[in-house]
Amino acid sequence: MTEDEVFEQAVATALEPGDPESLRAVLRGAKPWIVASARVQHDRYAKLAVGTSGFAARRPFLWRFLLLVVLPVTEWVLAVLLFKYGVNGNPAIPVVGYTAPVAGTAAVMLAVSYTNVIGRTVAWWWGLAGLGFISLTVVAANIGVLVTGAWPAVFATVPLGFGLLWGVVRLTEALTALLPPAMIAGRAAAARNALDEWRSAMLNEGVLPALRAESGGTRIVPGTALAFGDAKSLHRGGSLISHQPVPAGRELAELVDTLDGGSFALAGPRGSGKTNLLRAFCRGAYRRQDQAADLSVLVAAPVDYVPREFVLHLYAQACHAVLAHLRETAGKGVWRRWRVRRGERGRLARSAQRGLRDIAYVQTLTRETSGKFGFRGAELAHKRATSLAGRPPTYPEVVDDFREFVRAVARTLDPVRVVIAIDEIDRIGAGEPARKFLNEIKAVFDVPGCYYLMSVSTEAQHDFELAGMGLRSVFDSSFDEVVRVDYLDFELARGLISRSVDGLPEVFVALAYAFSGGLARQLTRSARAIVRQPRGTSLADVAEKLVADELDRVCKTTSDALTALDDRDGVTKLLRVLADPGPDLHVLRDRVQASYAKEHTAIGDLGDRAAARIAFLAVVRDHFTNDLTEVVPAQVDALARARRYAGSNPATGLALLEEFSSAWTARPAPVRPPP
Repeated sequence: MTEDEVFEQAVATALEPGDPESLRAVLRGAKPWIVASARVQHDRYAKLAVGTSGFAARRPFLWRFLLLVVLPVTEWVLAVLLFKYGVNGNPAIPVVGYTAPVAGTAAVMLAVSYTNVIGRTVAWWWGLAGLGFISLTVVAANIGVLVTGAWPAVFATVPLGFGLLWGVVRLTEALTALLPPAMIAGRAAAARNALDEWRSAMLNEGVLPALRAESGGTRIVPGTALAFGDAKSLHRGGSLISHQPVPAGRELAELVDTLDGGSFALAGPRGSGKTNLLRAFCRGAYRRQDQAADLSVLVAAPVDYVPREFVLHLYAQACHAVLAHLRETAGKGVWRRWRVRRGERGRLARSAQRGLRDIAYVQTLTRETSGKFGFRGAELAHKRATSLAGRPPTYPEVVDDFREFVRAVARTLDPVRVVIAIDEIDRIGAGEPARKFLNEIKAVFDVPGCYYLMSVSTEAQHDFELAGMGLRSVFDSSFDEVVRVDYLDFELARGLISRSVDGLPEVFVALAYAFSGGLARQLTRSARAIVRQPRGTSLADVAEKLVADELDRVCKTTSDALTALDDRDGVTKLLRVLADPGPDLHVLRDRVQASYAKEHTAIGDLGDRAAARIAFLAVVRDHFTNDLTEVVPAQVDALARARRYAGSNPATGLALLEEFSSAWTARPAPVRPPP
């Protein structure tokens, strides 16, 4: 089953006969992204696939005709000719002539029909069974001729030969379910399951989200009662469905298309979607349709690392990726390209295998020479031994070997690009730890045809921009470009949610976006919290539930942080306020701010953050009522911006909340009964 066939099946399943052709065009335009969404399932199926490829898969009827008609007729004619003109009627001559094409056919099936271990096993069984059955037929015919002298006995073998050959072919087809069960039948079932998973992923994680995103970008769902269709995709972890195509991804794709190698950083706050963007890029979501698939490696940077060990891990992952790529492309029947490149590809495969061996083992060579001579009780002996023990390569040697290997991969597989993505560098920490990590590993950068992509903190972009004013840093010397992964705006957030949830009213999308602060990860969490509520729940009740849960987290996390402080008198009053928040959030904010002394830095910082977050919850509860019938994107963007600052810069967050309230409260706030 090819990638194009699975894609077309998914499109045919998702679209109705009367749907406009424009939707089909949209799906074809989004094909790289759709195919990338099911890349994991595709790779699993490719490893387990059992079946034919090349000529046997493209022309199954003709292939069977050759096996069942052309082959037996040719062999029978050879047997007759060899018997008639053989050496003194020797029966071995027609046996060899009759069975040689069978062995040749088995070899052809090995080379053309089957592409993996299971297929080769089936082909060997076919060859052995055909060789045995047809040889017995010819031997029996020749014995009949020699014993009875009846020349027509050879012709009597024709029906038997046809029947036996048909049985052999049918037996071959049944072997995947019969011989041996642990090796063939189990793997065949696993391959069928993998194909079903691939089809399902192509449909549910690729085609349907693309259709929902297309309709979600143009269709506004009204209403203040919670209603939605399929939301299973929202709860599926580790999927590209949680990543919305963003301008940063398109900018990165343009840079990679323009330059012949380089190192690029994705900078942005934690939770902004850098990991998903790297995963999407490595799976080909941002690749052009006419572009060859990348050879990609994605690893996570360790928090506590040894440079040599990390580069060895990167080396090993690159070797595994090269071997997997060579195995996959070798079975696609691209004979002309294989003939041109088979020497280079073979050397590359051996180089990858040698790299894995050198990484895993230390080589020891031992040579020994001995001799002994004796004569009448006297003897002379000599023995010489030489032992060479390998040593682990030094870090510079590892770097040189890795660079040379990557250079050979890029040169041999051209136009396939080599993409090495290193995620979670911002997890190492800001400042000196991240700088030290980059200083250690940047020696492997700058290989033509190889692209290094890394996720870093916002500090990296700050230092990179300062280089333009003459303030150079390790970030400036390590990266060719730094691409910022920014916060989501309301339009991008609506597109992300529409890919995962069908038919969610826009006011609930705005509520989830406001709670997220524009972070993609938090947006998914907020949307999950909303769809967990019963269908038909009003907007005010859903907002109240989210506010109550968030308020509980604010009070508990702040109380836990306060208990670690030494100032008992300053902490006690604030703890009492947080233990009994009360129903009015505006009053609670004032109580929190009045409960601590401004001169105490630690308590004041915790109190300010809690007060800003409580103020945000109060504005959300006042804004998202059942009277809200229209969402103004600029207003929701302002509220999400205030949410971001409420946790990091309380004074700015409070000022933004005041501005939002002033701009929005042209009408009086609705009177809400106490909960």
